[in-house]
Amino acid sequence: MDDKDIFSNSTSSNESENKSLDLNSFSSGAVDSARKKRKKKKQGKQRFLKVFLTFMLVGIITVSIVAGSFLVYAFALVDGTMDVNLNDLELSFTTTIYTKDKASGEWNEYQRLHGEFNRIWVPYDKVAANDKDNTEYTGIPQQLVDAFIAIEDKRFQTHYGVDWKRTFGSFVNMFIPIYDSRQGGSTITQQLVKNLTGDNEGKASRKVREIMRARYLETHYSKETIIECYLNTIPMGNGLYGVEVAANYYFGKSVNELTLLECASLASITKGPSYYAPDAKDKDGNDIGTQNNKDRRETVLELMVEEKYITEDEQKAALAEEFKLVASRDMLNETAVNNYFVDALIVDVTNDLAKKYGWDEGHAAENFYSGGYKIYTTLDPQIQDAVDSVFSNAEAYGIKGKDGSQLQGSFTVMDYKGRVLGLSGGIGEKTANLGHSGFNRATDAIRQPGSTMKPISAYAPAIEDGMINYSSILNDTATRYNGWTPKNWYNSYRGAVTTQYALEISINTIPVYLVDKLGTQTSYDFLTQKLGITTLNENDIALSPLGMGGTNGGITTEQSAAAFAIFGNGGQYYKPTLYYAVYDQHNDVVLSNEEVEPTIAISEDTATVMNKLLQHVVYGAQGSGKGAGSYIPNMKIYAKTGTSNNANDLWFVGGSPYYVASCWCGYDQQQRISDQAIARKMWGAVMSKIHTGLEAKEFNVSSYAVERYYCTGTGLLATDACESKAVGWYTKNGTPKACTTHAGTPLGKPGDEPLEEESDQEKSESEEKPAESE
Repeated sequence: MDDKDIFSNSTSSNESENKSLDLNSFSSGAVDSARKKRKKKKQGKQRFLKVFLTFMLVGIITVSIVAGSFLVYAFALVDGTMDVNLNDLELSFTTTIYTKDKASGEWNEYQRLHGEFNRIWVPYDKVAANDKDNTEYTGIPQQLVDAFIAIEDKRFQTHYGVDWKRTFGSFVNMFIPIYDSRQGGSTITQQLVKNLTGDNEGKASRKVREIMRARYLETHYSKETIIECYLNTIPMGNGLYGVEVAANYYFGKSVNELTLLECASLASITKGPSYYAPDAKDKDGNDIGTQNNKDRRETVLELMVEEKYITEDEQKAALAEEFKLVASRDMLNETAVNNYFVDALIVDVTNDLAKKYGWDEGHAAENFYSGGYKIYTTLDPQIQDAVDSVFSNAEAYGIKGKDGSQLQGSFTVMDYKGRVLGLSGGIGEKTANLGHSGFNRATDAIRQPGSTMKPISAYAPAIEDGMINYSSILNDTATRYNGWTPKNWYNSYRGAVTTQYALEISINTIPVYLVDKLGTQTSYDFLTQKLGITTLNENDIALSPLGMGGTNGGITTEQSAAAFAIFGNGGQYYKPTLYYAVYDQHNDVVLSNEEVEPTIAISEDTATVMNKLLQHVVYGAQGSGKGAGSYIPNMKIYAKTGTSNNANDLWFVGGSPYYVASCWCGYDQQQRISDQAIARKMWGAVMSKIHTGLEAKEFNVSSYAVERYYCTGTGLLATDACESKAVGWYTKNGTPKACTTHAGTPLGKPGDEPLEEESDQEKSESEEKPAESE
């Protein structure tokens, strides 16, 4: 048997050919089979790879088509420009009122006024902010900028408005959480776009517009400008916008005073103010802000370390710092009810804006509250407090009239350059803001001035004209003027009286006589052109209105105080003002009253003579304002009382060497006032308060004014033979001659030895008056 027979296998006796299997043929078949399997597997992988690559290619092509379509849409169809100037943003900013500290001369914030948006602009200067030796820089600190960039947009300094990595990552992260959500997809520039446009439309087209607009801003403005605008416009919770107001509210300080921890805290708020503000509360009033803000500000500090804005030591020091939260609206210097000065200020500034820029009243009023103005006012807070304390006391001064209504009043006090220091427009507690169309009695109550008209319409212009002097003898007698005869309040006539006496007891016939001699038009022009009184009308060009104050129009306490100021400042009229200057949010001057030139109403020696005459109203034996001197016992004052027909209006106007003030009292529905001294009492109550602690001072006396003895019988300069004499004051060219009725040696100045009368030649040499000093 052959070897191969051993391995033979016959399956049937009928088979024609036997098949046999040896080891070699078995081994070769197994290898072939394995090869075929591997080949099939490889082919399967190749087919999968081809399919995968095909899908990838299709995906890439699809994305390219979509991206291309997006770019075509974005660049061709979307308007990515913005009609906005970041260097002069026309947004709503808070207007701030400032007052000057009398001791230090520094300006202090007094009150803020705003519309819908409470926002104060603070500049950012990168160079100054990084200069540690620059102690004058009061803008946004660099640490605050760094904190916001670290948490909101860490690639802010390098991208061009859009951070594509973050944008794509934010999109993917919505479906697959690939990273934590500490940063959103919008850059700081994109957030600024949203803040400026208010575009919150929930469509993809809005996001496209935002992206294009962000790129537009980046190509037109510096990073420094963009971050400055962003930090000044971002919502910070509690109705606050911008980091300055937020720093005020949350920490009771200005933004330039913030610590590193406080910077981190503010940067934490923007993600969601209702959740991350340090004083945030849930719908049930439970505190959620304390912990939420703490966690996030720690994250901000961590990111600042990562971005190398601060060191780990600075981080540790900040975390160890006590977090002092204030969170008080008191820090915003807001008030629900303005005082009367602020109400008047709003009207003045609004009117001045409208006049200068050609705006209508509505636009000017809206712009006042949203223009971010800085108004440097003339207001003295201590004086205003004194005014308010007196005029809010309705129990003491709010006399009930016959119809049950309460007595009202107004008061204006100013310095001798027309700067209003305080005012009130009513008696009793003020409960509402007046607005632009409200009625502020200090500036709007046009009432008959009564006898307070006499010094400014008759006596001052008559002395200035040389018609009369301090001691001129005038005739108090019944005189008929076109069928009308003026009467005196004492229902009689006293015959020959001096100018001084006529003014002291407020005789009516004398000023009527003077106005008649001057001419009613001359008197009227003096009031309207020299003293700025704008509330009289043509019907007041008559003897009764001008001589006795029974006007058809009238006068306000603001106008009255400004007119009487000429008797204490050398004859200069200053138009009343409530502010020095108004600046916009970029510190450019918008309005200014700082270089106001006065009108020379009367000469300075006439002003001195009138001052001395009006002092007799207070200190004279029969003065109509007798007793007022006790309100300021260590200084002299000048004043004039006023009573209109039927005692419907009562006035007291006067000045000290420091201030001049006017007080009016009356009912809104005119009726007789029962207390005839009420205006003097209220004037005195305020003036005594504001002069408490002031150093005694005297009025300036013109070097041209002459003090001499006069004969009370003739009104001429007294001689040693005159039995009755008094001291009078005269202008340089208005000094009377020596008394000839009582022949004797002319007396010199009080305290001097008797002097001989000047010769005619000497008199002629002194006829021409020297030029007035500045």
